[in-house]
Amino acid sequence: MSYLMTYNCIFIQKMDTFNLLTRSSDETKQVSSSLRQIGCCERCILRNLGELNPTSYKSTPQEIERTLLPEELWSSSSVNQCPCPSCLGILQQFADDDYLLKILSNVQKDGYQFSNYQCSLILPVSLLVRQKALFIFLQNKFGNTYKGHETKIASVKDVWKWSCGFRLGQLLGANFQNRSEFDILMTFTYKDSDKECAFLLDHLPDTFRKRKQRKFGFETFTRANVAKALDSMSDSKLEDCVTCPPAVPTTECVCDVSCSHDAVFIAGRYQKYSRELSQTPWMIEGKRIMEGSVQEIICEPIIETFKPTDHRLSSSGREDVDVRMLGIGRPFVVELINPHCVKFSKEDLVQLQKRINSVSKDVKVRDLQIVTREDTNNLKEGEIDKTKTYSATCWCEREITDKDMEMLGGIKDLTLQQKTPLRVLHRRTAATRERIIHSLHVDKLTSCRFKLQLTTQAGTYVKEFVHGDFGRTSPNMIELLKAECDIIDLDVESVNVEWPPLIDPVQSDNRNLDDERNSQDSQPLLIDKCVDKLQSSISVNGQNGAVLEKLADKQLITGEMKIE
Repeated sequence: MSYLMTYNCIFIQKMDTFNLLTRSSDETKQVSSSLRQIGCCERCILRNLGELNPTSYKSTPQEIERTLLPEELWSSSSVNQCPCPSCLGILQQFADDDYLLKILSNVQKDGYQFSNYQCSLILPVSLLVRQKALFIFLQNKFGNTYKGHETKIASVKDVWKWSCGFRLGQLLGANFQNRSEFDILMTFTYKDSDKECAFLLDHLPDTFRKRKQRKFGFETFTRANVAKALDSMSDSKLEDCVTCPPAVPTTECVCDVSCSHDAVFIAGRYQKYSRELSQTPWMIEGKRIMEGSVQEIICEPIIETFKPTDHRLSSSGREDVDVRMLGIGRPFVVELINPHCVKFSKEDLVQLQKRINSVSKDVKVRDLQIVTREDTNNLKEGEIDKTKTYSATCWCEREITDKDMEMLGGIKDLTLQQKTPLRVLHRRTAATRERIIHSLHVDKLTSCRFKLQLTTQAGTYVKEFVHGDFGRTSPNMIELLKAECDIIDLDVESVNVEWPPLIDPVQSDNRNLDDERNSQDSQPLLIDKCVDKLQSSISVNGQNGAVLEKLADKQLITGEMKIE
C-alpha cells in the first residue's frame, strides 16, 4: 500500500503507448529481457529502450515490468536486493515512496517556506562510464536499433525527476517545477566511483592530471572531463578497459539531502542622525571601536524576520562616522542569503519597517520593499552617475564678505584634482582622482562661520575640498578664499538616485537640532586635538607615519584627520 495521499498512475495496457527505439513488440521484449538479465531495474529498462516521454515514467515499476517483460522475468518482490548496474539504485530505492517520505521529513525539519520547488541531483561521475558501457553492449547485441541513437537515452537525473517530481510535490503540498527559488539538493555518493574511472588516467593522463593539480588533489574526475575523455575513446578501446555490460555494483549509493532558497533582496533608504555611528561594525585588530552601527540597527530585525543563513548590506555610497545622512535617506539593499521565511505581504513589510525604526532614534528607514536581483543593479549604476548634495558648517580665519559669498555662489562645475586623502590612505589606493563640484551656495552664520551647500559628483571628498588636505585637493576653499578654512560638521542632504521607488510620503527632516546648535556655538577645532588624532593614525598606518609626523610638526593639521 502506497504512503502517498492520492497519485493517479497511468496503467499501460498496450506496449505501443511507448515511443521506443525498438521496431516491434518482440524486439522490445528481447531488449527488455537482456536488460533484466544483467540486473537493470524497471525504469532503466524503459529509459534504455529510448523512451523520452516524461508521462511514461509516472507508471509504477510493476506496471512497466508487466508491460515490457515476459512473465517469467517479473520480480517476485517489489524490493530488488541488488542495486541496478545502470543507475546504481538511484531509480530504485531512492525513487520509492518510503524515500520520498524521508525527503519530506528533511524539508520539514529545516523549516523553509515555499510555494513550489525544484530538485537538483548530483550524481556519481562513474554513471557516465556505466552508461557508455551499457550502450556499447546494446549496440553490439541489437545493431542498427541503437546505432547513432545514444542521445535518445534519457538520463538518470531526468528520469528521477519525471518519476518522483509530482509525487514528492503532493507530499510537500507544492508544485514541482524545473526552475524554482526553493531547491532540494540530493547529492549521491558512490564510494567506487573514482575506482571505476581510474582507467582514464592511464589512457588520457594530461586531461586529468591538469585538473588534479589545479584542484590540489580534490575531485580528479568531473562530469566534464570524464565525458570529454569518453567521447575521445573509440568503442573498441573502451571495451578493452571496462566490462560491457557494466557489472552489478557491490556497494550502494549514499544520498545526502539539503535545502536552500534563492536570495531575497530588501531595499529601502536610511537616515542617520548621529555623528558617532559607523555604517558597518568598526573593528581594528579584532577589537570593536564603536558600539552599534547602521548595518546592525537595520539588519537585525530583518534577519529575525526572514531567518537567512547570512546577509550582506550594500548602499549607494557611505558616510563617515561623524557625518549625518538626512533628506529622504541613502538607498540600500540587504541581500538575505538562503532565507527560511519568505512569505510576507506589503503590510508585513510596513510592520517590519516600524520595528526597525523603534530600535534607535539615530537611524530611521523608509520605503522598505522586496526587489529582484536585477533591480539591485540600479544601486551600482547610481554609484557611477549620481550626484550628492551636502551641507557643511565651516570656519574661516577671517570674516566672510559679501564679495566672497558672491564669488563662491557663482562657481559652476568646478573640476578638482583630489589625491587620496591622508585620513584614508591606510586603506585606499594612492591615486589622483578628478571630481566635479557642480554648484556652491554660501550662507553666513557669524563673522568667521558659514554654511556651505554644494552639489558634487559621486566620490568627491567634501572635507578635503574645504580644508585642502595640505594641498592634496586643489582647488580648495583655502585657495578660493585665500585664508585658512576648516570644516566643523558635515551632513549629506541627498543622494540623488531615483531608486528604490518611493513608498512613504516625503516629509521634512527630523534631524537632531541640539547637534545643530552645538555646531553654531562650538569653537574652531583645536590643533592639539588634531595632532592626537594624527599620532593615533601613525600607529595604525606606519607606512605613512613619517609624512604625517612632518605635517604635525608644521602645526597645520586640521580637524579632519580622523582615521576610520
